Amino acid sequence: MDYFYTLYAKYILRRAIELNEDDVLSINTEEKYIPFARLLAEEAKEISGNGSYLVILENNKTKESIEIFSDYLIEKSPTVFIHLQSREKEPEFINEKLYSAREAQLFSHLSDPLFLPKAEVSFITVPMPNETWAEKFEDKNEKNLFALISDFLGLSSAESIPKLKDAVSVVEYDLSNLNSHKGLKAHLYSDDGLTDLTFSFIKDSKFKSLLFETKNNRKFIPHLFPFSYFRAIDRYSANGHISTNIPFFVFGHLVTSASFRFEEGKVIEFSSDEDSAERISTYLMQDEDSARCAQLSLTETFSEISDIPYFSYNEWDMLRGITLSLGSQRSESVEAENEDEAISKGYANSLFNLGIPLGPDLYLEIEDDDESLVYSEGIIEDYQ
Repeated sequence: MDYFYTLYAKYILRRAIELNEDDVLSINTEEKYIPFARLLAEEAKEISGNGSYLVILENNKTKESIEIFSDYLIEKSPTVFIHLQSREKEPEFINEKLYSAREAQLFSHLSDPLFLPKAEVSFITVPMPNETWAEKFEDKNEKNLFALISDFLGLSSAESIPKLKDAVSVVEYDLSNLNSHKGLKAHLYSDDGLTDLTFSFIKDSKFKSLLFETKNNRKFIPHLFPFSYFRAIDRYSANGHISTNIPFFVFGHLVTSASFRFEEGKVIEFSSDEDSAERISTYLMQDEDSARCAQLSLTETFSEISDIPYFSYNEWDMLRGITLSLGSQRSESVEAENEDEAISKGYANSLFNLGIPLGPDLYLEIEDDDESLVYSEGIIEDYQ
């Protein structure tokens, strides 16, 4: 596994953030991931010539903070924060329970705050393979997580790792095409009639991507994969029905198929197997907006994940083609001055979030006011 971690470190520092000679890392980690944290710091030293801060966590609190790979006291503040994220055990599921924010977080259902300020410095969240994560897969083999991540990120060799600047050019081009139109509306449907849903986006909102930017305009990829585009849906606008056979998790349980019917933006009925239905029903009752259609996520290409049924990692599971989010949108989607204005514009405001993946085998058509196609058959159309 040493080779995997070597490539993982290189990918983080070359792709997620283009480290330069002025950079200093701050790495937050539990004790069990210190070897990988040191590998990151050693790789950073070769690039920047600087040491790194190592913050050791215990029960999500700082246990110790030290400096590593530095022959002198580091005087510069961190320019990049890296969090090595461990998968924690989920609470026991209790039917019809109203869950706390902490429990929602452990179940990967906690939504973003409605507003988050733009980052002062780059931050990267790195999911770390462990036994708890491996338990989510049928073979429960932790080693297969290394292969899953390697396939997804293309960690075949150091030479094949793409640079951040390559992602920036693609994302900026795609967003320019997506956001050059006015008055977008969407129609999601299938040949068999099992999916037929229409909705509109929040007025004056824009498509955003998983390529982020600091206040000083530095680009970075906080979740390691940049090619997903998302936009807030007017929480009252979704009407129709959807059906999916793409696996997704609800309160820790793998749902293999489900269907939902929407009226005025809200799920009014659904169907699934008995165990899944119990959990879906509990999710939908969590708060006033948890059942509302809040966000569309899409990717232009499905090649990176076409053979991966699920990751059991929320940020990556949202990348499987077309995904509708119930409950809330990402904070980056929100274009408003305050919470009252956001709610009046039609943004959803739930404490909870559930991504429903619909995959590539559906038709999504997004049109503007002139009925020109913006997105169709998995392709972002060039703006004319």
